Amino acid sequence: MKWIVVVLAILAVLFLQTRREEVGVKRGNDGLYYKTGESNVYTGEGLVYHPNGSKAQQGQIIDGKATGPWKQWHSNGQIHWEGSYKDGNRDGVWVQYDEEGGKIEETSWLDGLKVVSTNSVETKQNPEVPSSTKTTEEVQK
Repeated sequence: MKWIVVVLAILAVLFLQTRREEVGVKRGNDGLYYKTGESNVYTGEGLVYHPNGSKAQQGQIIDGKATGPWKQWHSNGQIHWEGSYKDGNRDGVWVQYDEEGGKIEETSWLDGLKVVSTNSVETKQNPEVPSSTKTTEEVQK
């Protein structure tokens, strides 16, 4: 009889630890996050689920703005995006993955603006010739 009580106690503890506190958060027209049905901006964990119950997004929200590291997942559970936000804007390196987990793209951001490298593939394919490297014939024309 004692072992039944012990098993039930263990199950109760496990159930209480795994129960997640669900907070409905929606993004307003101003780009800030609000708790559903409230007018005050939200501060806390941003956790969104796909309709199938798997995690879709996770990160922190402070004063209604995404802040710090964030991750987004495909509905099959594979990582989709990972990167960081600063004051609600993408900031730092962001990496995108396909549904099999393969890396698709890596981009750099600074305060919400995408940083374009001067050594990118596009630049190498269409290089602009600096005036100091033009040939003598080009200068005479």
